[in-house]
Amino acid sequence: MALPKLDVPTYSITLPVSQQLIRFRAFLVKEEKILLTGKEGSAKEQLQAMSQLLSNCVVSPEDFNPGELTMPDVEYLFIQLRARSVQNIVELKYKDKEDGKVYDFEVDLDQIYPTVHEDAENQIQLNDKIGIELQMPTINTMTKLDVDNMEDTENVYKLIAECTVKVWDDEQVYDDFTIPELVTFLKEMDVKMFVKMKDFFEMAPKLEHELHYTNSEGNARTIKLEGISDFF
Repeated sequence: MALPKLDVPTYSITLPVSQQLIRFRAFLVKEEKILLTGKEGSAKEQLQAMSQLLSNCVVSPEDFNPGELTMPDVEYLFIQLRARSVQNIVELKYKDKEDGKVYDFEVDLDQIYPTVHEDAENQIQLNDKIGIELQMPTINTMTKLDVDNMEDTENVYKLIAECTVKVWDDEQVYDDFTIPELVTFLKEMDVKMFVKMKDFFEMAPKLEHELHYTNSEGNARTIKLEGISDFF
């Protein structure tokens, strides 16, 4: 006699950046290994694990491709998947640098939502003649980079180049270029121009949350969580 078929619940959310309606199922016990592998691995392995789980669990739209989602949408969808599949409360531990003691925290994933700056602009006027249009990085973008070494300046150039849609001046629009050509273009900018583009990424939606506590020395402490890896 065949065993009964197990029904897996499905859930719907609207992604914060693209405003796309997504329906997904909870991940299965056999898929939890993907999550554990990503958690213990490098940043690139974490991205691959998230992408794999989302591909497995998203029910609609039928043409869903996690690689095309911006990172804030991916991270939000992933924490919702984790909350519905396991539980919404995550227990975290942090060791205080002053007193050396370990403090316990509980974070409710249902209260985490990307910080969105409504006044952020993706079309940036670099000077009187030249402008640039940028877009937020996707999983596909990030997997092209050395995400385990993003403090390297070369990787910052490559990230901006990968996120560049077009460049324009007072004569024409440039949208047919190679990544090496863009990197060279970026390196020839003055500091003020480059800071304007870095501001775009600083203003981009991101998962953020603060933990507050007072250590045994009576000093108030704040721990800032930022990015998916800080929540697990």
